[in-house]
Amino acid sequence: MDSERILTISLSVIILLFGIISVTVPSAVFDFLVLLAGVIFLVLGVLTAGLALSAESGTPKMILLGSGLISLLIGLLAVISPYVATIAIGYLIALWLALNGIMTIAYAASISWEKHRILTGIGGVISLLLGVYLFINPDAGTALIIMILGIFFVISGIISLAMSLFFWKK
Repeated sequence: MDSERILTISLSVIILLFGIISVTVPSAVFDFLVLLAGVIFLVLGVLTAGLALSAESGTPKMILLGSGLISLLIGLLAVISPYVATIAIGYLIALWLALNGIMTIAYAASISWEKHRILTGIGGVISLLLGVYLFINPDAGTALIIMILGIFFVISGIISLAMSLFFWKK
């Protein structure tokens, strides 16, 4: 077996295992991803603030400095308290679903020429109800995202593994 095939099989197994872990323990995976995002925001904040400090004075310098400080704050929040960051993400998802639902319902009510406006309205109602549910239970939104990603990774891992084992031609 050549090294490319071994690498492909190894990557497929890692993707598959990550998917299985995501489906079985979504909260741990999300905590890890929040922590990883926090570290990325910290590095981005330091680099952006450093760039701002070395830039010429004026509005762009202040914008860069503000952006760097916001990135640092978000990064610190995610690293110090991943649970709070998780809840914040859950609320943002809930807000988006609720607003999207309201706008979709309004759109469905305003389009008299659309044949399927009832279906559009039903989609809006579902989005609104899901948004309200996630406002009440914001953890469910983040767990749902990880579950969906986990299922995607399981399927991708299986397909990649099957392709590397059975369809590899050299």
